[in-house]
Amino acid sequence: MSEEPEETAAAEAEPTTSAAEKPAKRRGPGRPPSPKQLARALRGREKTEAEAAAPDAPAGPVIRKAKSRDLAAVVALRALMYAAMGASPERVSDAAWQANALRWLQVNLGNRDVHVAVADVNGSTVATAMGEVVERAPSPDDPTGRVGLLLNVATFPQYRMTGLGQACVDAVMEWFRESTDVTSVEVFATTDGRRRYEAHGFAEHALPSLRLAIDRTPVPADAD
Repeated sequence: MSEEPEETAAAEAEPTTSAAEKPAKRRGPGRPPSPKQLARALRGREKTEAEAAAPDAPAGPVIRKAKSRDLAAVVALRALMYAAMGASPERVSDAAWQANALRWLQVNLGNRDVHVAVADVNGSTVATAMGEVVERAPSPDDPTGRVGLLLNVATFPQYRMTGLGQACVDAVMEWFRESTDVTSVEVFATTDGRRRYEAHGFAEHALPSLRLAIDRTPVPADAD
């Protein structure tokens, strides 16, 4: 008679400690990914919306079209953009324009002439860029009168210098080229932001843009 069953039984009787039986170590809050980690992940993990929605999709940055759940963050990023452009803290924090901006985004999210791109990191919107096609009187430069506007380019401070803002701009510019009929795109650029637009061929126009602010502050009824 073979002794193999007895050896097997003896082996099974010996107490073993598997990795699954070891008490799990408590971990504190995870650190946010560093800018270098995000940049590396971005280069290798740009995914479609369908891939991002898959349950087993790896965590990492995703550049996608904005959804309704992203719009509050898009407005917050818009406020950061105006602060970077020199708007006063009082004007930037005013609730009226922010509510109007949120309402506009909600109405136009499905507009074929509006495209809002966001960078999603582990479910959080951290950067954005927006494209809009507007109608103007046709001109030699724009025979159809349809002009592209690149706007709302902003990134939360802790995710800057990661390439996420540039990736959002790239997504909007691809939309302009592939999904619209515009022949020109305009953008207002800060000094720090010029390089990302110059990479797409943006250049200063021969005729500078001038702007007039019209004061619409209500005049009190008892004013002289």
